Amino acid sequence: MSEKTILIVEDEPIIGMELRESLEQAGFRVPAVVRNADSVMPAVISHSPDLIIMDIYLKSFIDGIDAAQRVKMMKDTPVIFLTAYPNDSIRKKAMTIKPAAYLLKPINDDELLKEISKVLG
Repeated sequence: MSEKTILIVEDEPIIGMELRESLEQAGFRVPAVVRNADSVMPAVISHSPDLIIMDIYLKSFIDGIDAAQRVKMMKDTPVIFLTAYPNDSIRKKAMTIKPAAYLLKPINDDELLKEISKVLG
């Protein structure tokens, strides 16, 4: 099986770095950690990820849910949402795009890898 590519969208540099390190140690290719919603589409076009791990709250004009909707209009790339804010209205909005998973921060590496395994087989 070829190495799977995962794009990380996370505006907190330390969290993005930790996610990248964990995923690379698990054998995934992580070509970029995108820090704002405006950079998501160019990164998807450039890297053709097999999966996107997307923070919901980004320091951008649009949030991670809106960025994921834009991606889904172009390409049906699975998305795992991450959030530090367990808010029911945000969760309902996120579920409208049918994410592969919706996880609360802080993220446990084993939990994340289990969800990734479900998505990528």
